[in-house]
Amino acid sequence: MWSNKVTRLETRQQKSDLHQKLKELRNKQKLVDAKWRQAGDRNLLSCFVELVPMALNVARCSIFILNPKSSQVWLQCGTGLKENAIHVSLAGSLVGEVIATGRPLIATDLEERAGEHYEVSLKTGFQPRNALCVPIMSSESKKATGAIQVLNKVSSGPGQDPYTKKDIEVLQKLADNIQMTIENIYLRQEFSRISKAMSQQIKMLEDKLGLL
Repeated sequence: MWSNKVTRLETRQQKSDLHQKLKELRNKQKLVDAKWRQAGDRNLLSCFVELVPMALNVARCSIFILNPKSSQVWLQCGTGLKENAIHVSLAGSLVGEVIATGRPLIATDLEERAGEHYEVSLKTGFQPRNALCVPIMSSESKKATGAIQVLNKVSSGPGQDPYTKKDIEVLQKLADNIQMTIENIYLRQEFSRISKAMSQQIKMLEDKLGLL
């Protein structure tokens, strides 16, 4: 008899503890979800993508963000493209090289050069001839969290590179000015991962409560 009472008390205590833990997890998940929704400003970036081609006299502008978990780079926004329309690797793309090295890069031979840009051109129907890409650096580290790439600028004269030192300076200054927005989106990926992990924990606790 006494043993049954003790068992019931222990069961109630276990259930109370699980309810409390479930409540704490739900509150944490709400906080993470709120931060996820607040991070990043798509309107600002879309406006940026519209203005850069006019400022630098290029055909297209794209903003890419690194996914640190998969070592892939994905498109946040770009001229004539939807978010996530392009995914490239760090190792096989111009954008990936810029993010990996943290240094600007000019390519003037994309029609002859092998790389992931060829597969992207088949997918989008846009043929890149030349590119300028600059890194978007983190404010808390010396690592790049993303990159801005512009494509197909007409050279100023025969035999001259289409992009000048001034072009690099202008694009890098613009990259520095949207750095915080990109970093917020970069961190949002981690918020999303944590939120999914919390959802799994909550489901496990709910299953346990159902058995008590």
